Amino acid sequence: MVEGTYRCVRTTLPNFDGARTSRRGHPTEAIVDAVVELLREAGGGRPVTLVLHDWGCYWGHAAHHRAPELVSRVASLDVAPHYHPTLGAALGIMAYQWWLFGAFTVGGPIGDAMTRAMARAAGAPAPSARIHAWMNYPYRNIWADLVTGRAGKLTRGYYPTCPLLFVYGEKKPFMFHSASWLRHVQKAGGQIAALPVDHWVMKDTSFVRLLERWLARTRPS
Repeated sequence: MVEGTYRCVRTTLPNFDGARTSRRGHPTEAIVDAVVELLREAGGGRPVTLVLHDWGCYWGHAAHHRAPELVSRVASLDVAPHYHPTLGAALGIMAYQWWLFGAFTVGGPIGDAMTRAMARAAGAPAPSARIHAWMNYPYRNIWADLVTGRAGKLTRGYYPTCPLLFVYGEKKPFMFHSASWLRHVQKAGGQIAALPVDHWVMKDTSFVRLLERWLARTRPS
């Protein structure tokens, strides 16, 4: 990014970035509420641009749905708010998420080792020292949300028409979006980009320039 062009606010989620702040993590509703408050504080009375990735998409889209007046545009990376996996994708997702859910439950050195092994297999760019079992509470949350029906309620009816950018990696065993979401982005006049990388689309050298151009093109008047 060009220095001085944007004011960027990055939030560190509980138990992430190497910290161990809460053994049990936090429930989904508490995190979504916190993200809404963050948007309100960061915007200072003006709507902000959301740039979301991974769990940030799960919580960030829900926060946008809850308080649409706080957001002017959304760039979501690799994970869509609406997703209907194929059978193969569903089995793959269950395999790695239940592994990490198990690592969270076990905790300690064994849970840390399980988590780091999965991170290496998935090509996660974070240093191993910052990866630990306590980070996995979102996997407990998502399955509790699915069983109770909360997951569907978070983004039920959520089809934003603000400027949208959806970027996903092509080199993954399965996708985290459905064709229906791509159709919605296109219908809303948004932009879709598929990059020749894995889940971490930021690895691609073209990503920053792609984001810069979208931000410039959709800049609010």
